Amino acid sequence: MTDVHHLRDNPARYYEVLGRVMSALRETGALNGATHLDWWQGAGGRSWEIEWQGGPFPAEVAARLLGVPESGVDDDQGEHAVRGLISTGRGENEHAHMVVLDVPVNLRAIDPIGTRQVWATLTLPQG
Repeated sequence: MTDVHHLRDNPARYYEVLGRVMSALRETGALNGATHLDWWQGAGGRSWEIEWQGGPFPAEVAARLLGVPESGVDDDQGEHAVRGLISTGRGENEHAHMVVLDVPVNLRAIDPIGTRQVWATLTLPQG
């Protein structure tokens, strides 16, 4: 069994994880088209919960953060600060789970529309 660490035991590590994830979200544009970004400590200080409205599905965001190539998108994101696992949610694909530096990070979207729909909306001709 592995040791379970809490935010209160090692706050620097937990805030480093939050900083890496938030930086990667910005640098990759993984949440393009999303609104109302929020985050909080979860599981009694053992994880981070990150939530947004609209935009991509959580599994799409996790894949982008972890550097998984997207089909049809030609951009070089370079090295990412986030490494971990992707475990998609069940049902309507509303959750994704990553482990970053041994800290769980849960991604959740309210009313996501998916990356394809975001790109279609963003690339509509203005007129």
